[in-house]
This record gives sequence, C-alpha cells and structure tokens, in this order.
Amino acid sequence: MRAGRVLRATLCSIWIAGSGCTTLREIPREEVAARPEKLTVRVTTTDGLVYELESARIEADTLVGYHRVDVEGPVEEFTTLKLPLDQVRTIGARRIDWYRTGLVGGLSLAAVVAAGLSAKNKNKGGGGVPCEREPCLPQP
Repeated sequence: MRAGRVLRATLCSIWIAGSGCTTLREIPREEVAARPEKLTVRVTTTDGLVYELESARIEADTLVGYHRVDVEGPVEEFTTLKLPLDQVRTIGARRIDWYRTGLVGGLSLAAVVAAGLSAKNKNKGGGGVPCEREPCLPQP
C-alpha cells in the first residue's frame, strides 16, 4: 500500500515538472529570419497593437502569420495576417524556462522525500502495546 502512495506521489511530481514553466521571450530579428517557422508567437506593432499568432514565418520583408478567429461551432477558423517588418516592434515566443521548471520539480521532489521520511519516522515511534493502567509504567 505504501509503495502505491510513493508511486502516485512520484508520478504526480514528474507530471508537474514535465509540464514546465514557460515564459514569453523576445526573439531577436536575426534569429527570426534564421528559423523558417515559429509556433505561438506574440507580435507587437509600432502602433501598439498586439497579435497572438498560431504560427509565423518571414517572407522577404513581410511577417506572415495565422491568427485564430473565435467562431461558434466545432471547426476552428484562421485568418492570414501579413505585416511589413518595418511595422513590427517586437516578436516574442513562448519557451520553456528551465530554471523555473527545475525549481518546481526540485521542490516537488523535496516535498515527496520529506513526506516519505516523515511517514518512516512516524512508523518507527511507538510500536508497543498501550498500557491499561494509569499512569503508564514501563513493563519489566
């Protein structure tokens, strides 16, 4: 039974650490042109408009991206958005932040180890038969 609890706690910790923590980081212009396509990109224009694009790529001097349109129904719809690069202020993409992911995973692992040690120490103590007399005297 205890092995089942430990296994569940370990799997839960792995799941939490595996999901990772992501952060939105700006992509330098040189790197944008070097990679053919980006997924989940946030673009800010010089006018202050912000677009969330499902995917984006650079074609000559234009940023071409696909924007999800909110519609009712089971089928998702996308529109194509073309922005000249001189109107783009920043391009950011979600990336895994390994520092935060390691911190969350490490804390989860420490909590599992602490709970295991606590349960182990709890099971060591006592263990004897409760005495029936008051006050309880050590038995010879």
